[in-house]
Amino acid sequence: MESTEVDGRALRRMAQWVAGSKVRFSRYTVASLVATGISQLVLYALYSAAGMAAMTASAVAFAAGAVPHFVLIRWWAWGQRGIPQLTRQLTGYLVVTVLGGVVSVALTTIVDWLFGPLIADRGLRTLVLNVTYVLSGLPVFIAKFAVLDRVFGQDAYESASSTRVHAANPVAPGATSS
Repeated sequence: MESTEVDGRALRRMAQWVAGSKVRFSRYTVASLVATGISQLVLYALYSAAGMAAMTASAVAFAAGAVPHFVLIRWWAWGQRGIPQLTRQLTGYLVVTVLGGVVSVALTTIVDWLFGPLIADRGLRTLVLNVTYVLSGLPVFIAKFAVLDRVFGQDAYESASSTRVHAANPVAPGATSS
């Protein structure tokens, strides 16, 4: 019985979080699509046109998309400005993004290694590589949002969960309130 109550509370909390995150999630999704588009163009250009190796091309493509993604989600999705939280936010973003990038680069490299010898046409190999790059990011998309929501929304969470009490009419030490 107690497990069901805990599960119900967890589901209600998750539903509240999702409902409160719709705008941020929508903006995060758009920023991610823009970053993915940039990465795809760079990957295509470097791998197909320039003949660069899959690992190098996908690593450069990843970096080319990560920079505008950080700027878009920080300023637009979470509305963060200024320097005070920048170091913490950049560190959190880099950790989460690099982990996702390692997965993308590794998968594109493995797919090129496995299927490269089987596909003679460089254009078709590029298409397979681009599809792999996109699909490799899907499994971590929601988890990445949840982590970044904590990283960029930390101030909002701290103020919402604060237990500090503010006096309506503060009184100086040694003075009476009447």
